[in-house]
Amino acid sequence: MTGSDSGLVIQDIVVKYGGHLAVNRISLAAPRGRITGLIGPNGAGKTTTFNACSGLLRPTSGEVHLFGHDVTALPPQRRAQRGLGRTFQRMELFDSLSVRENVALGREAGIAGSRPWRHLRGARSDAQTIAEAVEDALRLCGISALASRRPADLSTGQRRLVELARCVAGGFSIMLLDEPSSGLDKQETVAFGQILRSLVEAQGVGILIVEHDMSLVMSVCDYLHVLDFGQPIFQGTPAEVNASDIVRAAYLGSEAVEVGLPAEVGV
Repeated sequence: MTGSDSGLVIQDIVVKYGGHLAVNRISLAAPRGRITGLIGPNGAGKTTTFNACSGLLRPTSGEVHLFGHDVTALPPQRRAQRGLGRTFQRMELFDSLSVRENVALGREAGIAGSRPWRHLRGARSDAQTIAEAVEDALRLCGISALASRRPADLSTGQRRLVELARCVAGGFSIMLLDEPSSGLDKQETVAFGQILRSLVEAQGVGILIVEHDMSLVMSVCDYLHVLDFGQPIFQGTPAEVNASDIVRAAYLGSEAVEVGLPAEVGV
């Protein structure tokens, strides 16, 4: 892959906390135009790996590359300026703001960058850029009708879409999604998965997703990395992972998981 196509690449990441080896020599790629899954049982090292990708922690050894550039030593905000966005398992929406205003924060932060004064004295062109990005994100995530409402008045599923829209509005080329289906019912999860696929198809973004809902993982991901006890144990397509005896023994158990998107569900 060329630098412009490679997206996020981590190479031989090792993370140690004191004498504890949390992650041991993990490598993966999350290129543009693909949804890549990172799965495994609790304690497998998924969150630690995710934090190393986003810059919340610096690995003991190994490297993190973003579009061909070494960003291992860069903090999260610098990685965001280079096109890397992230959502969190615990939603962080502002209930005092409207949905539209919450989504706008994603774009405003990217424009301000290391110059926070631009939040207070933005150019007219910035305002136009933000407005267009917000409307596009609301439309792509299917929540334009909710734009004037407050997040506190929405369902969990709708709030998840607001958080996703805020990330989309940021204009990121690679998005890290941390347990995005947490708190969603089955129908909301199916609809959420379809929106993720449409984002990749419409914008060519790359997504790296940490997720426990195997139905969602198998239906939306193009490629999967499986961890256990901080070690990579398998990688492949959803069908290959589903058929792996190693993965079944460590994580999936005896039941097969349906691979492929279900029939379309309205949001």
